[in-house]
Amino acid sequence: MPRLTGGMQPVDLGRGISLRTPGVLGSADRSGPRSVGTRGPEDATGALDEAFALAHVSELETVAISGAHAAAQPGGETLRGSAAAAELELEVPDLGPTVGQIVLLIDETGALSWHLPTSLAGSASAPSMRGAQAKTSFVIPFRPPPPGPVGSGGDRSLVRAVGSKLLKVLVYPVTDPLFGLVGPGLARAWEAKRRPYGLRRFEPENYHSADGPPLGPEDWDRLSAGPALLFVHGTFSTAHGAFAGLPAGVMRELHTRYGGRVFAFNHHTLSDDPADNVRWLVGNAPAARGLELDIVCHSRGGLLSRVLAERPAAFRIPDHQFRVNRIVHVGVPNQGTLLANPDHMVHMLDRITTAINLAFSGPVAETVDAILTVIKIIAHGGLNSLHGLAAMHPAGSFLKELNTTAEGNSQYFAVAADYEPVNLALKQLVLAVGNMVQDRIFQSAANDLVVPEEGVYATNGSSRFPIPSPRVLRIPGAQGVTHVDMFKHETVAQALLTWL
Repeated sequence: MPRLTGGMQPVDLGRGISLRTPGVLGSADRSGPRSVGTRGPEDATGALDEAFALAHVSELETVAISGAHAAAQPGGETLRGSAAAAELELEVPDLGPTVGQIVLLIDETGALSWHLPTSLAGSASAPSMRGAQAKTSFVIPFRPPPPGPVGSGGDRSLVRAVGSKLLKVLVYPVTDPLFGLVGPGLARAWEAKRRPYGLRRFEPENYHSADGPPLGPEDWDRLSAGPALLFVHGTFSTAHGAFAGLPAGVMRELHTRYGGRVFAFNHHTLSDDPADNVRWLVGNAPAARGLELDIVCHSRGGLLSRVLAERPAAFRIPDHQFRVNRIVHVGVPNQGTLLANPDHMVHMLDRITTAINLAFSGPVAETVDAILTVIKIIAHGGLNSLHGLAAMHPAGSFLKELNTTAEGNSQYFAVAADYEPVNLALKQLVLAVGNMVQDRIFQSAANDLVVPEEGVYATNGSSRFPIPSPRVLRIPGAQGVTHVDMFKHETVAQALLTWL
């Protein structure tokens, strides 16, 4: 197994793959692609294979780095001043203009992070050299392994804990066989096929299934006969994915309370902003039907719920017959999230992927398919086409327009979590390696990994905020609740039954 010297000299791993590890010592070994259905060094689950297949991604190579540690200078200090400054520099053969490449890092704790070629320049990445020796390069920040055992990770959904760092080189066709050219147009094409708009029945028998029947004329008759309950999902998700964690007993009770008038809205979260979502909703509901609504929404779904309730005229929403009485905001970025800043977008994908691996009750493979789709779009110059994600930018035009004087008199409730990353994988990923105290992006602000806790309910410019404290459930960090798994926790279920 080749030794890593800690210098700038590349270590040849064979098959045209080399690794520089300035400031890092250890050893490295390369293996070919893992066969579908086998676990490999990362101890993969079937959900990982399914996600790769959905996204038309294949494994090319895996590089395992064992015993990695920061090299020390004679005075005892690490090279480059700190372990956090050290980097892994991977070079792989460039496969030409028809094939894209990304790297998935799986560290010793099971944390997952995505890495794009360093030659990324706003379009499909170019190789670092031309001709037969062309290379594609990746620079990956080095995170020292934690001291002591990291555990087995036997219940993880994508990969389990491993004894070494793994750099998994993934490849995909630049022209997708289903959706066409990877780039700015991919988000809309992918969502039209994989995340189509739709209004569906949402019942105790089908709420965790993708097969819930669409609303028909008889359903609109029923929904308009009294107060109805609408479920609205968030980014990368679907109705059956976002709310799968809700206990069946809670869904049965809500179904009874609303006389069976419960439905859900599936919508685009990448290519369309929340106002576009509301225009579709209004345009596809029977014009003569007046609906009296309560809404349970997660994450970005709360922003479109607010457009419907507060600001339809400002966003040029056609006249509609919806009257919104109550909205329960669960992890909603009402002040935005810094992870929607283009500079942090990949960090958001890392956090969500790792959280899915650790604690997620929804459909894993289809959610990771969405994340891989966004990674490919970013890698090929399509970041500006992700209007649905940009709507969560704290300084963006959408939130500036939304967070002003509100119309209507809807009553708001909120669930917000402060997640303390005690899990080793999330601690490695989220906290600054140098001091292991502060979140690298949110600094000292409490957050659920994706959304600031206070940003769900605090003052934001809208006259509907702040939400009064008796109508806010604040989940402390000790309960281990993250942005992706809120609905499976008992306190959240009980809050819904109290408020609705």
